[in-house]
Amino acid sequence: MVELHPSTYLRAAAWVPDDDPERPWEDAADLAAEWIWERSKAEGVAPLLVTNTFQNGVGIGCLEAIARRGGQTTPQGKQRFDRGPVLAYVPDERTLKLALDLARGYSLAVVETVSFPLAEWAAGVEAINLLDGSTNTSSIPDDVKADLDHAVSFGGNNGWTGPHEKQHVRTHLGHHVQSGRLAPEQAASYVMSQGISDRGAKRLRLLLEKLA
Repeated sequence: MVELHPSTYLRAAAWVPDDDPERPWEDAADLAAEWIWERSKAEGVAPLLVTNTFQNGVGIGCLEAIARRGGQTTPQGKQRFDRGPVLAYVPDERTLKLALDLARGYSLAVVETVSFPLAEWAAGVEAINLLDGSTNTSSIPDDVKADLDHAVSFGGNNGWTGPHEKQHVRTHLGHHVQSGRLAPEQAASYVMSQGISDRGAKRLRLLLEKLA
């Protein structure tokens, strides 16, 4: 029986951090594509490309090859795909959630963009850094993470939609944001590694941004 990650239900995860403004996007995509093709062979299913729009990745040969072989979809896409290994290229919250859903039971490779930082997500899912083969450790202090985990258990399932859930966030996380110990995008990235929806992660980020 294949062992899956307890919250994302992935077999394996990898990412390419957007940590060098001089790195060509093609190079980052090539690293992710090479890894997902290896996982595709092991899992016996062609990989799928997931992007924010169908224009993302146009002109990048390795991404176009995946789209031709396994298909490409976006959050607005109409075509339905079976689950399998996925390469998510520079996703936002919504696109990452789609990629996670489609990769459930399989593997996921992600190319990060600085507009949606993924370091905490990568740490939470034990994703391999394809630049150096390492796995991230969270940079959120333990006491802050404990309060963040409490917020997830208190209001995460409902995506912090109710007034009591929002107040809980303000009470338990607001001072961490104001003191600079927790960035709103860190919180959003982390909670997605814990199975929270894209809408919930985005709502939490916006709540915390108002407290900064």
